[in-house]
Amino acid sequence: MSARNVENTKKVLELFCRKELEEAASYFAEDATLRNNVSPDVKRGRQAIYEHLVRWFSSFSDAAAHSMEFIDAGDTVIGMFHGEGTHTGPLGDFPATGKRYSIRYCEIYRFDAEGKIIANEAFYDSLSLLRQLGLAP
Repeated sequence: MSARNVENTKKVLELFCRKELEEAASYFAEDATLRNNVSPDVKRGRQAIYEHLVRWFSSFSDAAAHSMEFIDAGDTVIGMFHGEGTHTGPLGDFPATGKRYSIRYCEIYRFDAEGKIIANEAFYDSLSLLRQLGLAP
């Protein structure tokens, strides 16, 4: 079962990179949660996760992930990858800068018995991202 979870994690990231966001969101359970370390906000439900992915691409229209590595821990998969993109749209209150970012990410995916993602937690260095965009000293 766990090898399937690694494959599903890899597929979600590949779909994200191809901007096939509805298909990427379909790998999440209907009541899944998504959290990231830069916000106390928790996205709840497949639709909210899909909307989060859409917002990311509205901020970084060429967002991509590469150099993916996965650690198989059964019903949990740890994904590490290099993310990058160009700031082409608003990011919260910040207007687009046209600058690029390139940082490492670590994401933890938890799966149910059917192979659906029930929780996703993302960790990244937001200060480095903001500095690269010229939005922080």
